[in-house]
Amino acid sequence: TPLVGLYFSLPLFIVYHAGIWWLRSFSGLHWANAVDIAIGDALGRLGVAGPLVSFMLVIVVFLVAHRLSGLPARRPPFRTWILMILESLVWCLPVFMLSRLALKFGDYFAFSSALSLSGDGRIGISWQASLILSCGAGAYEEFFFRLLLMGLAIAVLDRIFRVKNFWKYVLAAMFQALLFAASHHLPNGPEEIANFSDAAASFPAFAFRTAAGLYFAFVYIERGFGIAAGSHAAYDLLVVLLDVFVPMG
Repeated sequence: TPLVGLYFSLPLFIVYHAGIWWLRSFSGLHWANAVDIAIGDALGRLGVAGPLVSFMLVIVVFLVAHRLSGLPARRPPFRTWILMILESLVWCLPVFMLSRLALKFGDYFAFSSALSLSGDGRIGISWQASLILSCGAGAYEEFFFRLLLMGLAIAVLDRIFRVKNFWKYVLAAMFQALLFAASHHLPNGPEEIANFSDAAASFPAFAFRTAAGLYFAFVYIERGFGIAAGSHAAYDLLVVLLDVFVPMG
């Protein structure tokens, strides 16, 4: 349910925003998740600005979704949270194995041997900062690409184009997966595509992230936002920790 997804993902949002505040206040670094920045910029253009404005939007969206669902606001027992954590760890493993397979096709990811999904520019920053950004990736990227973009695409395909049943989910999942992959190659980013040779070299990373976007769309549809955000964050955290303690050379 929407509220369970919000409750379960709250620690990710809190750790991320507290960590970003710590990085800026005590380390002089201004790193942030790209989706968080984009949402803040978009809201600023609409005249809505301030600290944690992206997080406030997240809260509003989940409360509205809960209201529209008509579901009761019951809080699951404690064991449910433990099982959701364990399930998130399990769901992160297939995409992790896919990332290891992608790395075997060559050194296409010279900026990071970790092959991170979040693409937040981890060049030259500490692994502690990478862990903070991993929490933000799991929370904000699942919120934007799977919950908002895919949800909007499903609604448009259903109500405007009258696409029914299985195909509206397939088309919506592919739409958000392609945008998810493309978002990592925007100008001024660590994987910017400026010419044809860049595009050719970046294709394996693009293909991997498209597959990952489809995978997390499946997790979101089948298991809800909480598990999708948890498994995405678990993947990023696992990759960063392995990159630190078991470097691939």
